[in-house]
Amino acid sequence: MKISKEDPRLTAYAFGEIEDPKERAEIEQALAANPELQAELESIRGMAELLSSGLSEETAPELSEFEKAKLEQNPEPESKRSLVRTLLSWPVVTTATAAALVAFLLVPQVGSVKMQAPKMDAIAEQRRADSEQAAVRYRELKVEIPEERLEGTPQAIKLPNLMPAATEAPRMLMALSDQDGVELDESIGNFSGSLQADAVEATASLQMAEKSKRAAAPVGGSVSRSYSADLSARPEADYFAPPPPPPEKPRPTVEQWNTEKYDPIEDSDFRSPLIAPLSTFSIDVDTASYANTRRFLNQGQLPPADAVRIEELINYFNYSDAAPAKSLEEGGDPFAVHMAQATAPWNPQHRLLRVALQGYEMPWAERPASNLVFLLDVSGSMNNANKLPLVKEAMQMLTQRLDERDRVAIVVYAGASGLVLPSTTANNTETIEHALNNLSAGGSTNAGAGIDLAYKLAREHFIEDGNNRVILCTDGDFNVGQTNRTELTTIAGEQAEAGVSLTILGFGMGNFKDDILEDLSNKGKGSYAYIDSRAEARKVFLEDLASNIFKIAKDVKIQVEFNPDQVQAYRLIGYENRRLKAEDFNNDKKKAGDIGPGHTVVAFYEVVPVGCEIELPGVDTLRYQHSAEAEVVPGEVATVKLRYKRPDADTSRLITRTAHSEDVVEFTQTSDDFRFGSAVAAFGFKLRGSTSIGEFTYSEIGRIAAGALGQDPGGHRSEFTDLVRIAEKLSESRK
Repeated sequence: MKISKEDPRLTAYAFGEIEDPKERAEIEQALAANPELQAELESIRGMAELLSSGLSEETAPELSEFEKAKLEQNPEPESKRSLVRTLLSWPVVTTATAAALVAFLLVPQVGSVKMQAPKMDAIAEQRRADSEQAAVRYRELKVEIPEERLEGTPQAIKLPNLMPAATEAPRMLMALSDQDGVELDESIGNFSGSLQADAVEATASLQMAEKSKRAAAPVGGSVSRSYSADLSARPEADYFAPPPPPPEKPRPTVEQWNTEKYDPIEDSDFRSPLIAPLSTFSIDVDTASYANTRRFLNQGQLPPADAVRIEELINYFNYSDAAPAKSLEEGGDPFAVHMAQATAPWNPQHRLLRVALQGYEMPWAERPASNLVFLLDVSGSMNNANKLPLVKEAMQMLTQRLDERDRVAIVVYAGASGLVLPSTTANNTETIEHALNNLSAGGSTNAGAGIDLAYKLAREHFIEDGNNRVILCTDGDFNVGQTNRTELTTIAGEQAEAGVSLTILGFGMGNFKDDILEDLSNKGKGSYAYIDSRAEARKVFLEDLASNIFKIAKDVKIQVEFNPDQVQAYRLIGYENRRLKAEDFNNDKKKAGDIGPGHTVVAFYEVVPVGCEIELPGVDTLRYQHSAEAEVVPGEVATVKLRYKRPDADTSRLITRTAHSEDVVEFTQTSDDFRFGSAVAAFGFKLRGSTSIGEFTYSEIGRIAAGALGQDPGGHRSEFTDLVRIAEKLSESRK
């Protein structure tokens, strides 16, 4: 038998995997006659022993629930070779290593990436190179992926070195594809195997160096994505270690072609209760800003300041506040009100007042029947992997939760609108999925015609006391037909008054029109979410479906009156575009936000106690503001009032709560929810470039959040700590 050093049977023989006695005897005969094969066999066995020892000492990275959910969507093949067996196959170690270096470092081309294998003698020479130099070289290994396949994602992605890379590289590439809607071609997918081999060889090199020098070589590297593999394994002290220095000439970002639009946000200033004792606003259950902010950070770019709506960042997360003690049948309210006070983490002299509304949980079986019309943008601007294909998947997730009580219709629009699926019962899943799968993108965007047709269908199949709703999926790039923002929002408002709500789902990047989509959802009395990945679609339509498409209370308003004897100044954090006039609070004709079952809505006020030093714009002393009816209560910081209507009512109900100065505790003594929400608020301030939280750093924000993860179902809080690290790195690169 002729057998070469590259023959995989040699590796199989080293691992005792040759079962055929005749074949094993032939290999042994070839070995006896060839000293080079004998040396190669001993080298394989030595590497196996070394790698097995290294693997036994490694702490296996534990997947978060968020990462487990992603793996459920992309399960690995059931039949796999053992890890050591796969990694130590010399053809993989040698050929894939060199191919990775040639294809991804020397010849990155636009289009499909092709592997090229150098000669085996060059590989052997490389293996004999000095171990320290090899380790340094592999630390700087970069993966080059065609730019148009990632649509703005940074091309150079540093992966973790050594053993974490060996085990996590395939999942990193899967997460990259999953998060950005990238469909990796076969050559990219095959790269995970070569990357494993690279990591193995670098590991071996370092371990040899450690044995010879009795000192560990320093290991660096980070993942500029939101799903770092070693999150749970890192100690908090070095979890927020200083990021590596940025490259001298960073790659161009999407800012060069970005035509996205956001409504300007005017930051809230501190106000004196002597001048403005009342703060009034509508609740906001939208989450689009958080997912959109995450998209910017994951593609290596700080978001525009006006894209960051702090209240949407805070309310993206679920909190553990208690639901109402009394049911509606027992005369209870549809949501419970909770308040807490503590010192502010960025200024211990200031206070934070947290107001939280927790809706009651609605059993899925008790939900009202739904009459849904999917209004899908199929114009040319939706012809990207992270747009129309993701729309189809999201809508299929939704329909899988419905049954024969519910109805679904599909309307599409491009240059003109059309009916793809007449209203049908939702248990006809094959019919609905067939209609979705046959959609394709092309043409201009005539949203007005589509909106008219969608509302017409919703009215024709209107369900009394049901959930009648249009679900609009688009990037918001309306460019033909009815494009006037005021007229479109007027239509949405009129239909909401007639009982048909409008939920908005935003998709895509580069030409995303957040401004009109947010306005449409506000006027249409529905929620607004941004879908940047399958994982986000899963959160919206599986984890939070009930709270996103049903409502238990409407026109929910909050008004806080501050006591000037206790409060020198205050400011509402976020909700800048949800402010109401003081007189709107008692006006039942003035519309406000709705809350869904199980939903938590959180608002923070930063309060400056009397006696603290603060500069406020001054006005002349007021002469007529003392009321004989006012009753001064010692120790009261503020009175919090809420108004809401039940879904079928036209008259509001009032809830009143009072905050007292003796309820203030140290920030470290508060609940996980209080601390985590505060960290998210501070993160929003940092991203907006605000100086109002002083020198509070990203690292401090990250440490607070990491210490307040709580149960973290879905892994969303853990993901947030990754975003903090990415923002810190990007912020440092701007200095």
